[in-house]
Amino acid sequence: MIKRAIGVALSAIVLASTSACAPKASSDDPLEGVWQITNVVTTGANAATTTSPQSSVVIFTRGYYAYVSGGIKPRTASASPKDPDKLTDAEKLAKYEEWEGVTGQAGTFDVKGTTLTRHPTVAKNVAVMTTNGPIAEEFKLTGNSLVLVSKSTAGQPASETRTTLTRVR
Repeated sequence: MIKRAIGVALSAIVLASTSACAPKASSDDPLEGVWQITNVVTTGANAATTTSPQSSVVIFTRGYYAYVSGGIKPRTASASPKDPDKLTDAEKLAKYEEWEGVTGQAGTFDVKGTTLTRHPTVAKNVAVMTTNGPIAEEFKLTGNSLVLVSKSTAGQPASETRTTLTRVR
């Protein structure tokens, strides 16, 4: 299933890259490459530390990005439905629990100073691409380590999440 999600995200990048409204990005962009999430630390509200997140792929290339993550805890496959065309409520709930932790999105990005702004055009969570607006994060790049810092939005309990990515390619 993760392979299918990664394939969808990569397909979105290929399709988006043929768009006439493609953003201009330098080929010497220091974020360009393939990354893997290796650590996530949230402080404040809902504090947590994940030192062994599930498999992920984050790709930045020529002003486009794709992001697919299996989540923070191991996933369990649900049983095959008796009738794939007519899932029972219990089978739907099992599928929801199987896919709930997966994140997937793709779109364009830009960098201004130390701020990375992602503009999702497709995402697993509809709100990410329709109502949440761009995703702005501060970043720090040191060698093959990229740290993204996101803060809670106004009106939400105060928190900060530091996501560390390691360059894979």
